[in-house]
Amino acid sequence: MRLFFILLLIISNSPVSFAQEESLVGILRRFAATFQVTFNYDTDLLDAKTSPAQRFNQTDNPDRVLQEILKPHGIRFRRSGRVYILYLNKNRQLKADQTNFPLLVPAANPKSELTGKVTDLHGNPLPGASVLIKNTFTGTIAASDGSFRVNVTEPGAILVFTSVGYETKEVTPGTERLILVQLAEDPQLLNEMIVTGYSSEARREFTGAVSTVRAQDLMTVPSANVEQQLQGRVAGLTLITNGQPGTSSQVRIRGFGSFGGNHPLYVVDGVPTQTISFINSADIESTTVLKDAASASVYGARAAAGVIVIATKKGGREKSGIRISYNGLYGVTTRGKGLSVLSPQEQAEWTWQARRNDIFQMGGAIGPGSFAGIANGQYGAGENPVLPDYLLAGNRSGLGASSVNLATEQAKYNTDPAAGPYYLVIPANHKGTDWFRAITRNAMLMRHSLGLSGGGAQNRYYVGASYQKQDGMVINNNFDRYTLRINTDYSVGKKLRIGENLQLTYISTTGQQGSTGGLLGNNLNNNPSVSADENDILAAYRMAPIIPVYNAFGGYAGTAAPGFSNPRNPVASREAAANNFNHTTFGFGNAYLEYDIAAFLTFKSSIGGTYFSNYNGTLTRATYENSENIDNTTYSEASGFGLAWTFTNTLRFIKQFGKHEISALAGMEALNTGAGRNIGGSGINPFSTDPNYITLGTTMPGSIRQVASGRSMGNRFYSLFGQTRYIFNDRYIATAVLRRDGSSQFGAENRFGLFPAFSAGWLVSSERFMQNVRWITDLKFRVGYGKMGNSNYLSSTNQYSLYLSNAANGYDLGATNTSIESGYFNSQIGNPKARWETSITYNAGFDASFLDHKLEAAIDIWRKETRDLLYQLPIPGVVGTRASAPFVNVARMRNQGVDLTLATKGKAGKGFRYDIQVSGSFLQNKITRIGPLVPYFTAGGTRLGTPVIRNEPGHALSSFYGYEVAGLFQNKEEVASAAAQSGAAPGRFRFKDINADGRINDADRTYLGNPIPKFTGSILLKFTYKNFDLSTSLYSSLGSRIFNNQRWFSDFYPSFTGASISTRVRNSWLPNHTYTNVPIFESAANFSTNTQANSYYIENGSYARMQHLSLGFTLPKSMLRRLKVDQLRVVAMASNLFTITSYSGLDPAVGGISDSAFGIDVGSYPVTRSYSLGLTIDFN
Repeated sequence: MRLFFILLLIISNSPVSFAQEESLVGILRRFAATFQVTFNYDTDLLDAKTSPAQRFNQTDNPDRVLQEILKPHGIRFRRSGRVYILYLNKNRQLKADQTNFPLLVPAANPKSELTGKVTDLHGNPLPGASVLIKNTFTGTIAASDGSFRVNVTEPGAILVFTSVGYETKEVTPGTERLILVQLAEDPQLLNEMIVTGYSSEARREFTGAVSTVRAQDLMTVPSANVEQQLQGRVAGLTLITNGQPGTSSQVRIRGFGSFGGNHPLYVVDGVPTQTISFINSADIESTTVLKDAASASVYGARAAAGVIVIATKKGGREKSGIRISYNGLYGVTTRGKGLSVLSPQEQAEWTWQARRNDIFQMGGAIGPGSFAGIANGQYGAGENPVLPDYLLAGNRSGLGASSVNLATEQAKYNTDPAAGPYYLVIPANHKGTDWFRAITRNAMLMRHSLGLSGGGAQNRYYVGASYQKQDGMVINNNFDRYTLRINTDYSVGKKLRIGENLQLTYISTTGQQGSTGGLLGNNLNNNPSVSADENDILAAYRMAPIIPVYNAFGGYAGTAAPGFSNPRNPVASREAAANNFNHTTFGFGNAYLEYDIAAFLTFKSSIGGTYFSNYNGTLTRATYENSENIDNTTYSEASGFGLAWTFTNTLRFIKQFGKHEISALAGMEALNTGAGRNIGGSGINPFSTDPNYITLGTTMPGSIRQVASGRSMGNRFYSLFGQTRYIFNDRYIATAVLRRDGSSQFGAENRFGLFPAFSAGWLVSSERFMQNVRWITDLKFRVGYGKMGNSNYLSSTNQYSLYLSNAANGYDLGATNTSIESGYFNSQIGNPKARWETSITYNAGFDASFLDHKLEAAIDIWRKETRDLLYQLPIPGVVGTRASAPFVNVARMRNQGVDLTLATKGKAGKGFRYDIQVSGSFLQNKITRIGPLVPYFTAGGTRLGTPVIRNEPGHALSSFYGYEVAGLFQNKEEVASAAAQSGAAPGRFRFKDINADGRINDADRTYLGNPIPKFTGSILLKFTYKNFDLSTSLYSSLGSRIFNNQRWFSDFYPSFTGASISTRVRNSWLPNHTYTNVPIFESAANFSTNTQANSYYIENGSYARMQHLSLGFTLPKSMLRRLKVDQLRVVAMASNLFTITSYSGLDPAVGGISDSAFGIDVGSYPVTRSYSLGLTIDFN
């Protein structure tokens, strides 16, 4: 306590003195002269107002003094540089007629008069901007169209331009009499506005945890996915993505609060949606991320995983004509470098070495016939392997096909099963086929965006159109998107405003791998594209390099040549994928009206939603080139549509009573996440495989032609909510939220949930004792608590038991086994007792600004406890094999961490500016409870003998579980002295005896790490020198682990005998090479070799990546005037220039099929490097 009072004495200052009454205008004139500042205000704001006379000097803190002067009159201010804008609490917008002082405007002098225009970087005029001749009180204020006139008589005079919310700029006009000035946005931490779906609020008064992203920052990333453009720009937001265009990303805000459904809620112009793939980033005005319950709870049950609020662009209210903006980009993505595999000669030699190792393990000796039968004789049977010239010629293979007459063989060549058995001739590629290079390419990307905006005092509009093309790194993987956005609003009289926001989007993709994620909102996981272990990228590392892409006569080559296991020719798969298409159409938007019932009371009603339609088709060709062929060509197609809608009504109140300000929001909301229908069919062997003519009707008729349809009711919600904020004396803030949500996903007993939140803030910098602490510009402490529900993981039918009919695989009592019998079977067991998952969030943090906003800081410490987690636990077999298990409330989970953001900006020398932001987030995730009947559950199926993932209390979600490798057995003596282990032998894995019982068994499996990063962070740098700008973004993810399942395919001979082999085996264990961690290369497949999940597959997933680097040049205004252009900027950009990581796979950013089973790499589509050139042009 003593220390507290000492601190108060140090930082306190005596209040200003009082005297007789004086006009408020007079006081502010003296204030402006003392501190050399200017004011902008409504003409009637200060009329006839008086205050006690004030005395102040230049050592006082001007903000604190001004606050004392204005507060008795209910007047508040915003400051930008040396300009103060004054407003009443109930009106934060300036009117068209404005006054300023102490700017002295001399009579016009044609010889010294200078004219010009002040705009933002997009060319929008900045009415009210201050134009001041430096070191004088001479100047003016820009008119409603941004134009100004000022007399400049002194040679070398410097004009200082300032505007609220923008950076100050100094210009030396020289001999020019007409100048155009553009001001950059100045997003000060405590001065910006926070756009939520229901309202816009000053960040200074916001008590929740929130981050904002500027529109221009999104455009620096040449991706079609807004989610990917957010990576590294928000502390606490973790994003896992891949390089396949058109796929969604795994976006998580502050960890994983559930076993599924952890994706955030997106709110676009007040309308909730679960995908933003249809949005063009050039149409976005601002992006706000709400991270805790205090900020997101007003959105209720769907916001438990956080909210990302997007506001799209609107036109201006100044009559300045149509504003036209073009943003274009053209570039290329590179294929990158593939994984390293053995050459054909090395593979043959290591195949021989595997036989030598087998003989070593058996204690035998090499003799005649030791190498017979290896790889079906492809390399002969001698002591050393010999590469053949042909791998297959009809029924001859390897060295047995060394003498081939192509003219004779061509007459026998046959790939048509109707003409008889296949007859192939496959030459050997001694140089080796680079299969990764064969299926990848340097791909084109381009983006064109055109925006038109304008308006007047009673209306405004924005029209945006775009086209984006992004070809994938993998051949025949393409993405095209067309968007059209129309936003308008109108003022009908003084109290009524109406408007609409409309978005139309068409997306076309071909050759996609895996799922593209949720499209309308009924997808439960909404995770990124995930590949199974039969995907084409992994196939490129399984195909032996000695096999060529094409056979001797132009057809496909493959593993039809014996001795190379069963991989597919990935080039053949990719060329067939060119016929696999997906066409998606979105209609998204809303219409709304606002009515001012009174000056302090506003009613708003909005109805909107998403209409979605999809049409897709897949052609799977019959194969002849593989060891396991597909006999029939299969064609399938499907289409569907859906409608999600939201109806919202709110009543907003704001009123000030002296030192008290109260604002309140009450509302109701009804929505459906997406009801619709779909139909699909499939058939085999169409008479034509030309994609322009193929239909289901051209496939073979009969029972093998199948058609099915379905219907989704969508998840329906009905909600009532309220929010109240109280501010006392511009220092103390309290906010309370209460929301009641009802969902059709739950039974009648548990349908509704009540979710409260409370937060408080203290504006310390407004206290009297802070007036002399000049290095602290703003300081706000805040705390928050809230409870939110979650049901994102549930389907709309969860509470019901479902039945289906006519199952062809059923076992009927008539003993026909495969016949179809009339009747029904249980397909889903419902759970009407399921209840809401509940997340309880605690947050404490502060926002601060130092040295006149030169340094900004925001730090949050938070914890989120989730209870009653829903999961599908296994059910007894007596229930039936076809019924899916019900979702039941069984578990609890905890996430906790720290988010921090530091930013600094300023000038250094003439014309040089810098802007630096550093952000980071620490995260700890832990399952704290699972029901007593099931102590844990497993996931992550691979081809190993044991599950890879175990979810158990005390450990993180999706934790890897298996045997810990203590090393390799070095000799038989070591095997004999170690704990008993099945299959133990020299060179094989030696597992750690965890329980020290002398035996290695299931009880010795342990936790091997998890894929959740412990820290994510970024560094954003921007440097500007005159007309040049350089910016870069560095992103890091630390502390995660990856299960590299590719090692199972490439490091062990028996996994797929004859398949491609990793160069890691060069360092494998040999009797004369024992100092290694790579096990012996042999044909035995057992407990101690390649059948068990163990730490050999676990790798460090930490990485640091340069996400973005750009160099731009903005043409000088003197050049643009001749072109009648407001702004022209060219930029060279590079993305994902380098990644620093120890991970041996293609990309350390690995997703998964669900949140409870991710981090397993089975050939993920890597993030690609790109180079591009961009052009921005603005006209007015």
